[in-house]
Amino acid sequence: MSPEEIRAALAQSFVVGLQGPTPLAEELEMVGDKGLGGVILFKRNCEGPEQVWRLNRDLRRAAEQAGNPTLFAMVDQEGGTVARLKGDFTHDPDFCELGDKDEKALYDHGLRLGRELSLAGFNWNLAPVLDVHGLPDGVMARRSLGSDPQVVGRLGAAYIKGQQKAGVLACGKHFPGLGRTTKDTHKERPIVDLSAPELAAMELIPFERAIQAESAGIMVCHAVFSSIDPTLPASLSPKISEGLLRRQMGFKGLILSDDLEMGALAANLDPAGAAVKAYQAGVDLLLICHRAEYALAALDELVDKALKRQISQERIQKGLKRILTYKENLPARFPELAELNQALKA
Repeated sequence: MSPEEIRAALAQSFVVGLQGPTPLAEELEMVGDKGLGGVILFKRNCEGPEQVWRLNRDLRRAAEQAGNPTLFAMVDQEGGTVARLKGDFTHDPDFCELGDKDEKALYDHGLRLGRELSLAGFNWNLAPVLDVHGLPDGVMARRSLGSDPQVVGRLGAAYIKGQQKAGVLACGKHFPGLGRTTKDTHKERPIVDLSAPELAAMELIPFERAIQAESAGIMVCHAVFSSIDPTLPASLSPKISEGLLRRQMGFKGLILSDDLEMGALAANLDPAGAAVKAYQAGVDLLLICHRAEYALAALDELVDKALKRQISQERIQKGLKRILTYKENLPARFPELAELNQALKA
C-alpha cells in the first residue's frame, strides 16, 4: 500500500461528532477530502426532521462528491433516556419498558424505528443495549431490557433483526457488559470484578445472541474487566476485542469503541492516544464524538505507525475490508424528504 492508500484506509475507521445543526466547512471537508468514515449526530445536531434530513444529505453528498465510500450516518436513538431526535420524530420509551414484551413486539419496534431513521438519512443506530441489569442502582437500569440474560438476548436479537431489515445497521452494547456497575463511564472508569465463568453465565449471553442475529456491530465499553485484562479498559484491550469477541465468540462484524472522549479514559489518555490504542487492540470504528480534531491527530499518528511498520498492512486491509463490506451493502438511494414527512404523519 502507498502512503496515500494507507491514509485513506485508516481514515475510514473514524466516526466523528459535529458541532451544531448545520455542517461547518471543515466538517464537510473531513468527510469529503479527508475521507473520514462516518459521523454521529447528537441532540446538539438535531432540531427536527427536515433539518436532520438535510444535514445527513449534505454530509453524504460531500463524501460521495469526493469519491469516498458511503458515509456511515450514526445516531444513538435507544428511546427514553438516550434519544437524540426532536420534534415530530416518534418518541419511544426506555428499553426497560420493553422488557416484558415478546420477540415479535421487539422485532416490530426495531423495524418501525429503523424505517423512520432510514428515511431521515441514517444508516446506523447504535442500539440495542444488551447490558443485563444486575444492580438496583446500576448505571444501565433504565436502558436495559432486564435482569434475565436469556430474555435480554432474545429480545435484543429480535430488535436487531427488525432494525437491520429496515436497512439500518444495529450495534449491541456495551461489551462485555455494564449491567453490574454503578459507575458511569462518561465520568469514571468502572472495574468489573466478575470471574470468567460469571461473565459467561450472565453478561456475555445477550452478545452471543446478537452475534447469532448477525448484528453489524458490537460496541466495547471503557470498563476494566479484571478477570480478562486487569490492566486495560475493554476498549483498549486486545484480550477483549481480538481474544474474547473475535476468537472466542466468533464475531465477524465491526467492533466499535464507545466515545473515546469519555471520562473513563481521559485521566490517562487524550482521545487521539486512546484512538490509536483502540485501533491497535482490534477496534474497527473509533468514535470521537465532540472534538473532531482529535480524530485527525489520531489519523496522523496511525499513518506514522503504519509507515514505520508498527501497524501491519494486513491489519489495515482486514479492517478496511470489514468496513467496506457493510458500506457496499447499504441502501444506495438517499430518501426524498417527502417520504420522511409522509411516514411521520402516518
